[in-house]
Amino acid sequence: MSQLVVAYGLGMLALASPCGFAMLPAFLAYNVAGSGTVGRSAGFRTSRALGVGLGVGLGFALTFIAGGLLVSAGLRSITEAVPWFGVVVGVGLVVFGIAMALGRRFGMTVGLGRLTSGTASGPAPSIIFGVGYALTQLACGMGSLLALTGTGMAASSFTGTSAVFVAFGVGSISLLLLLALSTALMSDVLVRGVRVIAPFVSRISGVVLALAGVYLVTYWSPALSGGGSADNAISRTVHDTSVQMREWLGTHEWLVGGLTVLLLAIVGAAWLRARQEADGSTTGVDALREDSHV
Repeated sequence: MSQLVVAYGLGMLALASPCGFAMLPAFLAYNVAGSGTVGRSAGFRTSRALGVGLGVGLGFALTFIAGGLLVSAGLRSITEAVPWFGVVVGVGLVVFGIAMALGRRFGMTVGLGRLTSGTASGPAPSIIFGVGYALTQLACGMGSLLALTGTGMAASSFTGTSAVFVAFGVGSISLLLLLALSTALMSDVLVRGVRVIAPFVSRISGVVLALAGVYLVTYWSPALSGGGSADNAISRTVHDTSVQMREWLGTHEWLVGGLTVLLLAIVGAAWLRARQEADGSTTGVDALREDSHV
């Protein structure tokens, strides 16, 4: 049981390492900036947030676990490619963010139905975002990788080892779901309260994505020429913020898990109630039609 707790905590901590900490606000902006979400119902936003959180979480966790297995197998050269991953992901975010800031819309709506349907416009963009998120974290997350693989290998059976990796994935996904749902609900309140900013939400999100990309490029570019990571006031501030968040998560992991379960329960209850009301209205309409035929 203690191994599962450790793996669960590592899954959350892996999201907040200094190397790719800019991906956290980028994830929040990505969640808000989906095509067609502004002005849509709270149910639509919530459904999309669930899809995005699950998709990004799966991409992140699976990539991180795969990296851990490769490192444990002796392929440590993967760490040498991390700066290239960071720069490529950063450039991608800059291009994507600028396009959105200029008003370009992208089809990245991810609902729960499409999450399981496997359509091209379903989970693929979110999973790819999660993979990029993980690739920017690998260097600073090497300690987490080794701890994860060590914890997994210490399990006495294949089932136990698998449970450790699942716990790591649940830790990552639970934090991302909490952030995605919270952002969706807050953005809905904000758009409803300040209608004037509604047309600019996607553009603002694009600016955030572009700034996150600029930070990643700035952070990792020196390493490509044989130097260390960037050392400036911005990178030091981001590093300190990352450390503080990791410390908070390390002591409040069960609070994060509890809040995630609570939010999911509220969303589930609201969805069931909406379905019951829809079924009731459909039944009423059918009854009126039958009466009219009689």
